[in-house]
Amino acid sequence: MVLVGVDTVAIVVSDRRNALAWYRDVLGLAPAYAGPNDPDADPSVPGDPEDPGHWIELGPARPRTRVHLCEMGGRTEPGPTGITFLTDDIRADHDRLRAKGVRFLSPPKAMDWGEWLCEFADPDGNEFDLKQPVDPSSWRTSG
Repeated sequence: MVLVGVDTVAIVVSDRRNALAWYRDVLGLAPAYAGPNDPDADPSVPGDPEDPGHWIELGPARPRTRVHLCEMGGRTEPGPTGITFLTDDIRADHDRLRAKGVRFLSPPKAMDWGEWLCEFADPDGNEFDLKQPVDPSSWRTSG
């Protein structure tokens, strides 16, 4: 057996509908799956992003990693998540996200090892890194 990657990373949010709108409309992550809101629904039938159930995934097509917005009864524990989003133009994405009201904890900075890094928070206080590799083209994949 060989592990082939990470499927989803959970982000605890206080309100899944508001979080879905923020991650979709502000960060630009495409909804990939929304579970049904009806607890007795057929689990093989997806729900509606406008009225999602508890399981929501955003991001690229598999096998790439997606985020799972996880509402836990309205409770959140704001702070560092350990999650890093990748970009190929950190300055442009920093400016774009700031214009949409995203709170940055630090501006983009060239790190000693050559990558660029900054930190931002979502409306629930979850903190993320935004990173640009030294050579963004080396991290691009086909598809």
